[in-house]
Amino acid sequence: MLHTFKRVVVLINNIKNIDELLQKGIEFSKQHKTTLEVLFVQEKPSHSLFDYFLSSSSETYSPLDKDMVKAKIQKYIDELDNSIQSEVFIVEEDTLQRVLTHGKEGRNILFITNYNEKLSQKLLEKTPYSYWIFKNDSLNHTNILLPIVLSESAKEDIKLTQDIFPKSSIGIVHDYRYKIPTIKSDGFVSIVPIVSNVDSEFHKEAREKQKNIFEDYKKEFNVKGDFIEEKKGVEKDLLNYIKNRDTDLIVLHHQEEEMFIPSLTFNLLDEVPNDFLVINR
Repeated sequence: MLHTFKRVVVLINNIKNIDELLQKGIEFSKQHKTTLEVLFVQEKPSHSLFDYFLSSSSETYSPLDKDMVKAKIQKYIDELDNSIQSEVFIVEEDTLQRVLTHGKEGRNILFITNYNEKLSQKLLEKTPYSYWIFKNDSLNHTNILLPIVLSESAKEDIKLTQDIFPKSSIGIVHDYRYKIPTIKSDGFVSIVPIVSNVDSEFHKEAREKQKNIFEDYKKEFNVKGDFIEEKKGVEKDLLNYIKNRDTDLIVLHHQEEEMFIPSLTFNLLDEVPNDFLVINR
């Protein structure tokens, strides 16, 4: 396997999709031959969380009963697959700080968790880990879309995605109008789109060269794909393209030096209803 997550951690901080998160965690732990870790983080009292883990809604609950929650989660894991090796951690702490502490210095960690606009953005901004972000309760991820840049890393991104999902259909997409400026403003990289007729004509030769490279990638890796050339505004084109496809999962290789800088990644996460796998490398 070209890419191996050294650790697979199911991060739970609300009750949504718990069974689905655990099932996906079990699947990936087996694939990457590692122990399944479940990190349950409670930031503040939540009656819905308490009720979910109680056997009867009539029971009262005051402080977080860590032993009870741990036993319930372990029971769910055993019911899904009693052969998997697992560890369950129950903590009351700020989620971001706990994730940083739990991950320590390792980068090859996959956290599987639900989408939360503020928390997901914080985790992607402040931590060096990869995240499988659930936005619905589907476990069917057979049609995968991989937006790419045409750079030295593009081939590696395609190989890694195919290696992680050997049984899935993977499609690639590229919008040639994304250009990364060499000057950073306020410490951040921004995307400069080529949208005017003058720019389009000036960059015609570069566009044709990129299109040929893109077609070569499709042939080399035996994947389908689209080279976007519409003129409705760069982000709108990419968003509409993704929304109109029959796609189960979007894979983003998160890199500040290239196309998927944080601002674009966050826009896609906010606007697109699909699940995301954001791989930090």
